[in-house]
Amino acid sequence: MNYQETVILKESREYKAAEALIDSINSMSWNPKKFGLAVSMQHRTLQQSLMKSFVATIRVMASDDYGYDDRNRGAHEAAKKMAGILDEIYLPFI
Repeated sequence: MNYQETVILKESREYKAAEALIDSINSMSWNPKKFGLAVSMQHRTLQQSLMKSFVATIRVMASDDYGYDDRNRGAHEAAKKMAGILDEIYLPFI
């Protein structure tokens, strides 16, 4: 991603949403299971859109040019394992 693309991304709604989620996760009291349960209570179409975002995130993190180090190596390796399965998944917008 070049500098101009980075600037545009940082001004987007998606970037701001990612920052808000990361800020929430940046706490010792964050409970991933509770987050999953909370998502399950949301509108079904929005759950589908959120899953598309999770799939896109996994694909980005699985990429060979994804920058990782020892702090997020596990996430990169897990994403690489999941990436092959994702090609078989269809998530329509209904």
